[in-house]
Amino acid sequence: MDKINPTFEARLQQHPGETVRLIVRVAGDMPLATAGLTELGATVLRSFTLIKAVSVSCSAETALGLLQEPWVQALEEDRQVSTQEDRHRGKRRKT
Repeated sequence: MDKINPTFEARLQQHPGETVRLIVRVAGDMPLATAGLTELGATVLRSFTLIKAVSVSCSAETALGLLQEPWVQALEEDRQVSTQEDRHRGKRRKT
């Protein structure tokens, strides 16, 4: 299993100084992973203990470096998610 979507990885490589938000899926102890992320230069925004993942903000260069860590299982872009109802509300016109 790949740790990152190849398209997202290419975008990180093209813009190493850009700040990105990530969901980092981790193996092992969550507090150790959170401390490790901080030591590597990521700002921890939130931990999700149920799914063993951490939301972070960091440079694209730092994100690429995280791929080398054995306790990092996967990286994905942290994007805002909305329901279909939310999307339709934005299209409604006031009368």
